Amino acid sequence: MRDMAAKKNPASRRAGEAARRAAAAQRIGPRPARPTRPRHLYDLNPPGSYYREWDTPNGTDEEVMHKVNDTFGPDSDAALGMRFVLEYRKTYGPRVPVMAARQLDQIVVRTDLATGLAQTMDIPPEEAREHLHTLHARGELLIADDGSLWMTVPPGTGTNDRWVFVEKKADAPLETTAD
Repeated sequence: MRDMAAKKNPASRRAGEAARRAAAAQRIGPRPARPTRPRHLYDLNPPGSYYREWDTPNGTDEEVMHKVNDTFGPDSDAALGMRFVLEYRKTYGPRVPVMAARQLDQIVVRTDLATGLAQTMDIPPEEAREHLHTLHARGELLIADDGSLWMTVPPGTGTNDRWVFVEKKADAPLETTAD
């Protein structure tokens, strides 16, 4: 009769289930920790010449821009470049692979990659550009030494312990020359 009462009492049933789970967890032991992926592209240590230099602006966006504007002027090339770095920092984290990010922007501007992505995803081209930078920041796209863009698999993904270049997504854009 007592077992029937326990079956009808939800609180008693939950307590019994919790006790069984606790006993099973104790027999099995602790779960192995899940390997964590690095949070930023810098931590993945991508290969190649485009990833040798990383810009790390110190301070808030406002502090950095104030310093650059005071030193070089708000309309200077340095101020324009710093605005790009600060924009990239929102996607890439504290360390920005400026050469690689600028090369990705050149690919976006000079090829139809972003346009095709925008049409496929039915999003504006600027959103497609941001999407490509997000994939790049996660290590799913990389710039090869020849300036081309590749879909990649970063190390630490599954059993992979090194970078794998899977598919070329865009050739390096040709330089335009003024006649």
